[in-house]
Amino acid sequence: MALINKNDIEKLLNVQSNTQNALFISLYIPTHRAGHETLNGQDQTLFKNKLKETRSLLARHDVPEAEITEYLRPAEDLLNDGGFWRHQAEGLALFITKGFSAHYTLPITMPEVVYVLDQFYLTPVLPILSQNGRFFILSLYREKVAFYEATIDKIRQVDISSFVPETMTQALKFDVKGNDQDFTHSTTTVNGSNIVHGPGSTKGDEEHERVREFVLEIDNSMQQLLHNAHEPLVLAGVDHYCSLYKQHSKYKNIVPQNININENADVVNMSALHEKALAVVKPLMQQAHTDSLTRYQNVAGTGVTSEDVATVAAEAVHGRVDTLFITPSQPVWGKYDAKSATAEIHNEYKRGDDDLINLAAIKTLSQGGKVFVSSYNGLSEVSPDGQGAVKALFRY
Repeated sequence: MALINKNDIEKLLNVQSNTQNALFISLYIPTHRAGHETLNGQDQTLFKNKLKETRSLLARHDVPEAEITEYLRPAEDLLNDGGFWRHQAEGLALFITKGFSAHYTLPITMPEVVYVLDQFYLTPVLPILSQNGRFFILSLYREKVAFYEATIDKIRQVDISSFVPETMTQALKFDVKGNDQDFTHSTTTVNGSNIVHGPGSTKGDEEHERVREFVLEIDNSMQQLLHNAHEPLVLAGVDHYCSLYKQHSKYKNIVPQNININENADVVNMSALHEKALAVVKPLMQQAHTDSLTRYQNVAGTGVTSEDVATVAAEAVHGRVDTLFITPSQPVWGKYDAKSATAEIHNEYKRGDDDLINLAAIKTLSQGGKVFVSSYNGLSEVSPDGQGAVKALFRY
């Protein structure tokens, strides 16, 4: 299962840049994992209603009926896929233009909106892509390897069975006896790796650094999913497995403190896992937000910051925004003029306009800057009075 990340946004922007004489559909709805909403097809019905709205919006752009049908064909295919609607999370995002469509199942609730514009509307997914938006959990048990995508409010398991060994036995193709909690006594070092010994350790674990082989196999496989990611990764399992994984993993954003759950069962309670992971990662997210905001406040008014949406949007296009703070708001419609290298705000939407907050955030992310979405994940507002949709700290 693909996770939406910065590369996906870059792909959407690339499609946008290379698609001529077309409109761009961005459709968002809240969805449900389970319950009567799923059983009664509530999400499917809502999606159907949003497709009717999309059809109407396309018609307002004078798109012929046959062309509207072609635009919406990928969406109609999703609508009629019963299996698709039985495997949802908190939100769904769908992006369509001529010859292209992409959809994402999201771990946060999405608004119930659809936009038909001259570009994709990506603002609703920014909380996931922001510095304080999402984190991952990798559960390392000998007989159960599992991966989770989480926010402050939600957690969902991501199916990795197609490319990650589910057990040590499967990874190393030999019979392993004993259990994870055997690794609780003393350690020695073999070829730079710690091998645990004690009354409960097994010969199979000590021979040829089998545990090390296990975590290396897992990490190599996880690169398919994490090679472009930057979110914090929390490791869950006994200290021995987690320390070896940190030592050898190619992923650079592993949280220093792992969580030890004294349970070696086939299914780990996700609520308990989420709660323990939050205790580790939430303070780090809040500290990163606080530190960045302090940096902003220390230089505010010196010419390297701005709260003007048009100025921030233009500077973001030029790659000058180092850190951007945005608050949830209505779209700020306007247009960036490449000739004058400036942006202007319009009182109401005009054909060809972009949401300048959307533009600023996407350009900042795509050029390596940091974006924090305030009023999300329990973090403080950008400004105490709640005024101002953006605050930007420039690179120079």
